[in-house]
Amino acid sequence: MKAHHTYLKFCCFLTGLSYPLIRNSSEQSVKNAKKYTGALLIIMLVWFFIGYCFATRYLHIGEAGGIIGGLLMSFIILQIERIIILSHHISWGGKVFRIILGLVMALLGAMIMDQFTFKDDIELRKSQVLSLRVEEAIKISEVDIRRQVAEIDSMLDGSNKKLFSLSEELQKRPVIVTRYTTGSVTRDSLGRRISATEDINTTVADNPLKIEFEFLQNQIGELNKKKFELSQSITELRTKKEQELKEATGFLDELVLLKEVVAESWVGMFVYGLFLFFFLSLELFILIMKMSDKESDYDKLIAHQVDVRAEMLSQLKMSPTQQSHELP
Repeated sequence: MKAHHTYLKFCCFLTGLSYPLIRNSSEQSVKNAKKYTGALLIIMLVWFFIGYCFATRYLHIGEAGGIIGGLLMSFIILQIERIIILSHHISWGGKVFRIILGLVMALLGAMIMDQFTFKDDIELRKSQVLSLRVEEAIKISEVDIRRQVAEIDSMLDGSNKKLFSLSEELQKRPVIVTRYTTGSVTRDSLGRRISATEDINTTVADNPLKIEFEFLQNQIGELNKKKFELSQSITELRTKKEQELKEATGFLDELVLLKEVVAESWVGMFVYGLFLFFFLSLELFILIMKMSDKESDYDKLIAHQVDVRAEMLSQLKMSPTQQSHELP
């Protein structure tokens, strides 16, 4: 019995109904309160999931932020549905507005849910267009790098030709042979020449072109290293940009991909239509229940309290007039 009253208090807290009046009303009013509570819990749980998924996937605020987003969405839904539950008579304008609001929320809910339902299909379509987006994103950088590679190739071509020419020259003349003559003259005391000797000397030295050959070899090595680094940078740039585009999850971008996935087959359109109908029915669930329910004794108690309060106010307004007539 205590658990029954505790749950009834919870139902009144959630729906905004008055617990003292519900407790003193008939079983039908209690059932209505529980019925509205069940509908509210279903709608709030669904929108909590949608808010959590939207916050974590598209706002990138983590699990804690996703929970806050889900609670905020549930709170908004609770307040909207409370307005319907607590309304004694709903005007046609209120009904039309609620239907329009329900249609908008159903569209949003169906789009978000479909993005998770068709997640694998969207990823497949995204991978198909990813290469084109990568090419477009790195187009300017790749053109500049390829221009630098072309300049290095031109320099390498000239250096290789010159290196080949020097190599042929060094094969012909690996060393430089220099011959020079030295001589000495013997004279007597009077300075007259007695005899003379003459020696022929030979010196061997490396060809000076060898230094230039080694310089060109080092230069070609540096150019090849730079060319490899530039070619590698294109691959790294492509990989980095591809990773960035994969991690960047845009809501509108996925909506476009979702449209393409759904529109390409009648099965996708049928599934999207089911989700839309489900969310629209969910949004209008409480409104339809409120319109179809007959007036309960709880509603009559509320109306009676309004009448009693109005009667008291009318008597208070009349009292000063009556008192003025009674004065001599």
